[in-house]
Amino acid sequence: MPADTHTNREPSAVRAEKRAILLDAAIQVFARNGYHGSRVSDIATEAGVAYGLVYHYFKNKEEILATIFEERWAGFLDALEGIAGGANSTEDKLVSVAALILNVFRVRPDWVKVLVMEIQRSQRFSEPEQIQAVGRLFELVGRIVRAGQTSGELRDDLDAQVACTMFIGALDLEITSLVLGLKKIDGNEAEEREHYSKVAQTVVGIFMRGMESRS
Repeated sequence: MPADTHTNREPSAVRAEKRAILLDAAIQVFARNGYHGSRVSDIATEAGVAYGLVYHYFKNKEEILATIFEERWAGFLDALEGIAGGANSTEDKLVSVAALILNVFRVRPDWVKVLVMEIQRSQRFSEPEQIQAVGRLFELVGRIVRAGQTSGELRDDLDAQVACTMFIGALDLEITSLVLGLKKIDGNEAEEREHYSKVAQTVVGIFMRGMESRS
């Protein structure tokens, strides 16, 4: 259903705000009910708007899910770009990457649940644009690993791409276990932040001691 002239006349800031509200509502609905168990009307109810208004911003439920991935993932990659391009040591960069990934779950568990359960493990994840976007994550971590090998912080006799896959895989399994409820973190915000920081340091510690240059 195309946007009407009223929506097209909206100031861009107002339109962006309404669109963001609908996306946040969709994240909560998809996380609670699953993508297939959710209706556009559920998203409208969650956002507190009329059912028809959703169609002024999105063609259908599929486009809403795709937009959630594209926009949230783009922001995540921007943060990773900053870490990869920094002047810190390789270990500090990897700890920052791990902490960022883990803290996304702490701050927005609903979004991570949608990513893991409704996007990552579905056929929609095989779209070329999504594969390319996820490939950017591997590219950025790979850049950190290769820079560490060049600087002598990491062993240069190991395949950087394999090491990168192992590093991201460890964090992916940690996040998935939290999403599935296999691991539960009880405590206040400070205690949760401390826990995820420790997990990040543990993952990087195990990774570094195996990759560390023996010289």
